[in-house]
Amino acid sequence: MMVSIFYKNQNEQADLLAKKGAKVTQTYIRETPYRSIKLHLKQVFRSAYRHKLETRLSHKPWTQEISTVTDWPRRRAVAEFRLCVGHDCLRTHLHRIGIHPDPYCTLCSLHEPMDRNHLGHCTALSNKTECERYWEARTKLMEN
Repeated sequence: MMVSIFYKNQNEQADLLAKKGAKVTQTYIRETPYRSIKLHLKQVFRSAYRHKLETRLSHKPWTQEISTVTDWPRRRAVAEFRLCVGHDCLRTHLHRIGIHPDPYCTLCSLHEPMDRNHLGHCTALSNKTECERYWEARTKLMEN
């Protein structure tokens, strides 16, 4: 008799645990492929970098000026971008980064810093568009 009461209590306890277990939501856990994890992380990092870069560039004065550059021919787009941001291989920029001892134009006798403003009235350059004057100035500077 004692044995049957023991089994009855065990059966009741097993039924109780089974009912509790049925109420718990089951989740299927499967392994995520390495490639999927890698692609997800890549997207997260690119998104974070893009946001950080946009935040940093939003304060730059030239961001609006170059918004249409992508629609232009490559030669013109490169010249416009370089002139807008100031990284243009003209004497003022080369002086600022320590490559040339002075920022002045060596092509003409105006003795002005050679930058985007000077390109418009440099006497050594022909009267062409700003883009053409930029490339002409670069070519002449490389020859000197």
